[in-house]
Amino acid sequence: MKIKQLFHATWQAEAVYELRKTPIFVTVLIAIFLGILQMTPFTISFFEIGTYRFDLQMWDIEDEQQGQLLQSLPEACYISDFTFICDERESFTIGEDISIHFNDPNADLIHGIVFFEQHFVFVANQQDYVLSYGVLDGLHFGELQSLDHGYDILFGRVAEQLRGILIVPFVLGVYQTGILTFFIYILGISAFSMLLKFGHTRFISFKEMLNIMVFAAMLPILIVIAVGLITPAFSTIIFNMGTPLWAYVVYKKYVIPGLQSSSKVELEKKECE
Repeated sequence: MKIKQLFHATWQAEAVYELRKTPIFVTVLIAIFLGILQMTPFTISFFEIGTYRFDLQMWDIEDEQQGQLLQSLPEACYISDFTFICDERESFTIGEDISIHFNDPNADLIHGIVFFEQHFVFVANQQDYVLSYGVLDGLHFGELQSLDHGYDILFGRVAEQLRGILIVPFVLGVYQTGILTFFIYILGISAFSMLLKFGHTRFISFKEMLNIMVFAAMLPILIVIAVGLITPAFSTIIFNMGTPLWAYVVYKKYVIPGLQSSSKVELEKKECE
């Protein structure tokens, strides 16, 4: 496989056909790279949306419960010089499993927060995230309770602190999902496309079909990147529809003539014998 052929495969059906005999390990590497590219618009959009509200996504807390949580916080407590100033010891629970504790190292939570003097622990699905007060410095619970958007102010800042430690696993998770779904989809449509061999005395191998599908995915993924930077919502549709359509163009324009040519040569050999 030549780099020039790989480049041409992004827009030439003939180049895709010529790459059908690419070694499988090279195809796997290309597929991993394409799976990463496919999810890039989603990753970029994640960075562009501002602070991702992990509390809303992980806790699944309703609007009414948000107000209850804020008003249940001890109004005399505040954060100053990155230190939590509070004499409160009594915990409380919102809903079924969202609990707020104060200076309790033995707290066992499913969801919630444990406030300590020098740090706090955000808990989601029994997973602890130890965070510094950082951007929470200067907040006063009593003042937040008097504001219409006090909950959003408090947990918007909590989300900013969470972002720093969750961004890497979040992005890695997105790319892992992209690679896995790419492989599953390509294997599925390659296997389904092998049904086209019925009616032909000779046909391409599954490896060749797989290679055609992988390299046919390059053009749709380039379109996905271009469109996805504007609106990622259509990325999956473009990829899922574009790949088999472009592969079908390769099939009709080059695979079928190639099979007919091979059959003709084989027939001429038999006649000569």
